Parts: sequence; C-alpha cells; structure tokens
Amino acid sequence: MLQLIHIKNDIRQILRDPIMAIMLVVPVFVIVLFKLMVLYLMPALIERTLFDANLYSDYIMAFVLVINSGTLGIVTGFMMLDERDGNIAELMSVTPLGRSGYLINRLMFASILSVIYCIAACYVVNIVVLPWYSIVFLSLLSGLYSAIIGLLIFSGADDKVKGLTFAKALNALVVFAFADIVSLPWLTTLSWFFPPYWVTMVIKSPHSWEVFGLALCVHAIWLWLLIWRYWRKQV
Repeated sequence: MLQLIHIKNDIRQILRDPIMAIMLVVPVFVIVLFKLMVLYLMPALIERTLFDANLYSDYIMAFVLVINSGTLGIVTGFMMLDERDGNIAELMSVTPLGRSGYLINRLMFASILSVIYCIAACYVVNIVVLPWYSIVFLSLLSGLYSAIIGLLIFSGADDKVKGLTFAKALNALVVFAFADIVSLPWLTTLSWFFPPYWVTMVIKSPHSWEVFGLALCVHAIWLWLLIWRYWRKQV
C-alpha cells in the first residue's frame, strides 16, 4: 500500500511538469513509430532502392530499447533534481523510508516502467526473433540502464536546466550500440565499457550466457559506482 502511494505521488509530480510528462509517454511513440517503419518503410526501401534494412534489425531493436530506457532514466534524474532543489530528499531521509529507501523508491519507478516498455517493444516491434529468456534479460538490463541514466543526471547536473543539457549529451551513449557497424577496433573495444553496446550483443547473441554475464557485469558496475558516488555526496 505504501509503495502504491509513492507511485501515485510520483505520477502527480511528473504530470505537473510538461517536459517530464511528455518523456513518460515518449517510449510509446517510439514503439509505434518503429512498428510502422517495420511494416511500411523497410519493405518500401527494399523495393525501391534494393537496400535491405533487415540486415540492421539487431541494431534497430537495440536503439529502441536504449532510447526508451534512457528517456525514462532522464525522468528519474529530473525528479531527483526537483526534490533536491526543494529539500524534499533531505526531509525524506529523516523519515522511516530513509536515504536508502528514498533512492530505491526513486530508481524503481523508472526501472519498472523500463521493464514493461522493453517487453512491449520486443513483442510489438518484433523486428528480431528472441527467446523469452532473452527478452526477460533485456528487460532487466533496461531497468538497470534507466537507473544508471537517472543517477548520472542527478550527480552531473546542479539543476533541471543543466540537467536537460546533460541529458542530451547522455543520449549520445546510444552510439555505442552501433559500434560494430563501423568496424573500428578501437571503437569496439571502447564500447565494451558502456551498457548500450551489450544490449546489442545480447540481441545478436540471444543464446550466449557468456554475453549475458558480461552485459550484467557492465551494467552492475556502472550502477554500483553511481550509487557509491550518491552515498558519498550525501555524507
């Protein structure tokens, strides 16, 4: 019941800000847009230009998942910036919820939505065939990535104006999801250290437990480092 109350309060807070409200539903538009692209644009390209976009279907799917979870992470970051500016986070730290409870509650909101949107994207866009366990794993990575983006914005921006600029820069991380296309060894090696690259790798190798393990490690390390930094700043 308490968690439900927190979710309702979060939704009210988001709806009061037009930018955050739009970002909350952006993943729906992204899913619909790419579904229409799969149904109409890609066949037209093949017919008129002989360019087979299906060859890049893994990268297209990765782009959808990374953009959606990243957008929801931006919402989390903005909410935390709002609450820091209004000293709400400090007030909640002295409640039974505590600092750890506040952080978990804030990160879980976008993470749960990212999981839902990821599963919806995989089945609705349906541009690649993935086993159910790969979809579940990708949804887990999506939840972790939204938390990572939220913490990056919170730790890197002083207010929402700077946060918006920072969010635009963070969207550039999606480039690492396409590292293999350009065939530059140094770029591929660099991409190993960034979560978007491993989303693509899981889609390209949906049965590889080794890839699953590496993807989870990279996401977990990023999240751990950002949480550690959060706690240091709060001390």
